[in-house]
Amino acid sequence: MHENQKNLVASVAESYADALFPAEDENGPPLVWIRGILSKSTPVGFIMCADPTEQQKDPWLWRLLVDKSHQGFGVGRFAVQSVLTRYRQMGCARVLLSWAPVEGNASSFSKKLGFLETGEIQYGEVVAEYKF
Repeated sequence: MHENQKNLVASVAESYADALFPAEDENGPPLVWIRGILSKSTPVGFIMCADPTEQQKDPWLWRLLVDKSHQGFGVGRFAVQSVLTRYRQMGCARVLLSWAPVEGNASSFSKKLGFLETGEIQYGEVVAEYKF
């Protein structure tokens, strides 16, 4: 990540810790799904989602990190589109994500991919959805 992005998303190490010891909320424990992103056999990123459960019907795209030297080449777009394909094939109606309402956030990137704001705020972050 670029230096100015580090305050916007947790690191890969923090994300692994969150995946191993996920915080429960009113919907119960999340079902965490994580993957590394490769480009020509080189690790270039990381994506982390919460799969749907009985209590939480909609999956969440929680984290997307792309190495700063690989940003701008479609790596993030490919990763998100792969996640959307996965959840479409699982029969999900939508995928959710959120961003902090600060400069430099992922809102423009997410909106280019088809995510639209829902009008909800969760934990101080703007919630957006991609509907199938």
